[in-house]
Amino acid sequence: MRFMVPIIAGMFLSVPLQATAITATEFEKLRNQVRNTYANSRQLGLEEVNKILANSELNLEQKIIMTNYKAWVLSGNNKLDEAMITLVEFESMVAKSKDKSLMYGYYNISGNIYSHLGLYQEALNHYKQALPFAKMRNNNLVMQTENNIAVIYLKLHLYNNAAEIFKKFREYSKTNNHTFNESFTSNLLAKALLGLKKYDQALELLSNIYNFQKSNDFLSHQIVNLTTQGKIYNSQAQYKKAEIILKKALNLLNENNLQSDKLAVVLELAKTYKAQNKPALALAQIQSIDLKNKKISDYQLLLATQELSASLHLQQKNYHAAIDAYKQLSETQEKILRRQTSTNLAKALAELDITTKEAEIELLTKSNQVQASKNKANKVIFMAIAIALCSILIVLTLMTVRTKQQKNALSKTLTKLHNTQAQLIEIEKIASLTALVSGMAHQLNTPIGTIVTASSLIDDQLTLICQKFKSQELSSKHLHSFLNDTNDAKDLIQASIARLASIVEEFKALNVSIDLDKPLVQFNLKEEISRRVLPFSSYLGKCIKFDIQGDNVVITSYPAIIGDILKTLIINSCEHGFAIKLHGLIEIEIKAFPKHVEIIYQDNGVGIKETILHDIFTPFYTTNMGDKHLGLGLNVVFNAVKFNLKGEICAEPYEHGARFVISLPIDARLVDDTCY
Repeated sequence: MRFMVPIIAGMFLSVPLQATAITATEFEKLRNQVRNTYANSRQLGLEEVNKILANSELNLEQKIIMTNYKAWVLSGNNKLDEAMITLVEFESMVAKSKDKSLMYGYYNISGNIYSHLGLYQEALNHYKQALPFAKMRNNNLVMQTENNIAVIYLKLHLYNNAAEIFKKFREYSKTNNHTFNESFTSNLLAKALLGLKKYDQALELLSNIYNFQKSNDFLSHQIVNLTTQGKIYNSQAQYKKAEIILKKALNLLNENNLQSDKLAVVLELAKTYKAQNKPALALAQIQSIDLKNKKISDYQLLLATQELSASLHLQQKNYHAAIDAYKQLSETQEKILRRQTSTNLAKALAELDITTKEAEIELLTKSNQVQASKNKANKVIFMAIAIALCSILIVLTLMTVRTKQQKNALSKTLTKLHNTQAQLIEIEKIASLTALVSGMAHQLNTPIGTIVTASSLIDDQLTLICQKFKSQELSSKHLHSFLNDTNDAKDLIQASIARLASIVEEFKALNVSIDLDKPLVQFNLKEEISRRVLPFSSYLGKCIKFDIQGDNVVITSYPAIIGDILKTLIINSCEHGFAIKLHGLIEIEIKAFPKHVEIIYQDNGVGIKETILHDIFTPFYTTNMGDKHLGLGLNVVFNAVKFNLKGEICAEPYEHGARFVISLPIDARLVDDTCY
C-alpha cells in the first residue's frame, strides 16, 4: 500500500561532490538510507539524519545537503520551530558555499512551513523566490515548484491560476511516467475545477483517474478523489449522491485503518446531512472523531469542523453544547496563533544567534588585528632606536593614538553587538506582524460568537421563566435552573469581554520601532525595486500593473527593508485603494539628488482624503476598523523609514489615488544615528 505525501519540490537537494573523506558513492548510499528510513518512519528518519550529521568527515556541501534533509524531516514530523531553526543554519552554510543554487532548499522548505502554519501569502512568496534557484538546477524542480505555487493558489481561491499550472504539471507527469504525481495532481486539478464551478469536468476527471489510482494502490488519493466528488455533489445539491460516495470513502478508511484522512471525509458528510436538515446525523458524524486528538495537525480543517459543530448545536438550541464547541474553537485558534508566533520567534532567535556569533568572530578578528599592529609597532620601535631617539618618540606617540582609536572602535562594535542582541527580536516582531494581524480576526470572532450564544441562552431562559411565572407554574427548581444557566452565561460573557480586551491590549503592546537587521549594502535602487515588486503582480485576487520610472541611482542602504516597505504599501493599495476593482496601476518614480533620493509611490485607487493625511501614520488609525484592519501597517512603514533607513516619508494629496513620497539618504552610513 502506498500512502500520499505532499509533493514539495526538491525535497532533497544534490550537488556535485568534491574529493572528501566520504566519497560521492558513499554519500549517495547515506542519502538513500535516509530516504528509505523516512518513508517507513518519520521519527527514525530524523534520528538517521542526525546520526549522519554528527559525522565529522562530511565536507561543506555534504553538510548542506544533510541539513536540508533534516529541515525537511523536521517539518514532516510537525516540528516547525526546529525546522525553521535548521533552515537558518542551512542559509548560513549556503552563504559559505560557491553553489548559490542550494538556496532553493531554504525557500522551498520555508514555503512548506508557512503553508503548514496557514500563512499562505508568505508561503506563496517563498515558493516564488525558490523558482530562480530551481531554474539554476533542473527542469523537474521548476515544474514541481510551480505545482507548489498552484497548491497555494488553490488555498487562496485563485482557481484559474491554479488550474492552468495543474494541467501543465499533470501532462508533464504523464509524459515522464510519474504516476504518483499524475494521480496527486489530478485530484488537485479537480478541486480547482470545483472552485470554478465546472462540475461536469471535475467529475469526469475524477471518474477517469479513480481506476488508475486503485490499480496503483494509491489509497490516500482514492479517499481524496471520493471526498472531492462528494463536495461537487453537495455543491449541486445532489445530497443523496454525495452521501453514497462519502460513505464509500469512509468505508475505505475504516477497512484500511487509515485515520489521517478521516476528518476531511467526516466533515463533508456532516455538511451533507446538515444540508438535508438532519442536524442529529451531522453531529453524530462529527462526534465519531476525537477533535481533541493531538495528532490532528490540519488546524484549518479542525477549525471548520468545530465551527460546523457549534452551528449545529445552535440550530438545535443546545446552547451549552454550542458554547463548549466555541470554547474548543477558541482553543484551536489560540493554538494556531501560538504556533505561528512560536515559529517566527524561533526563526528570530536563530538569526540572532547566527548574527551574534558572526559579530563575535568579527570582534575577535579586529582584536587580533590590533595585537598584530602592536607587534609590528614594536619591531618598528626597535628599528627606530638604531636611527634616533627622536624617531622613537614620534613613533610611540603615533602608535598610542592609533591604538586608542582602535580600542574605541572595538568598544563601539561591542556596544552595537549588545544593542543588536536586544533589538533583533523586535525586528522579527515586525517581520511577523502580518501573520499576527491575520490571526486577530479569528481571535475576535470566537469571543464575539461566545457572547452572542450566551446572550441567546439568557434570552431563551428569560422567556421561559416569564412564561412559567405568568402561568403560575414557576417552581424553585425552575428558578434555580434559571439562576445557574444565566450565571454561567454571564461568566462566559465576562470572560469573552476580558478576552477581547486582552487581544486589543496585546496588539497595542507591540513595539513597532525597528532597528538595523542586515548589513548595509550598495545596490541599484531601480533594479532592486523592480525585483521586489514583481511577485505582487497578482495579489489578493487583484491584477496589478507596475510602472517603474526614473533615475538609475546606486545607494547604500537596506534592500530587504525597502522591499518590506513596498510590500506593505502594495497591500495597502490592494485592500483599500483597489477594494472594489480587480485591476490596479502602481507607479513608482525614482528621483536622484546629490545627497538623497526620492521614491514616489502612487496608485490609481480611491485615494486618501486630504483631511486624514496627517493621521494615517498613527498607530491603530484606520478608516475600516472592524473589517480586518487594525491600522498598524502604515505606522510600521513610518518607523521603518525613519528609524531604520534614516529617511522621511509623507503622504501627499493626489487626485487620482494614494501618493507617498519616501526620501532616503544616498549613503546611510553618513547619517548621524544620534539624530534619530
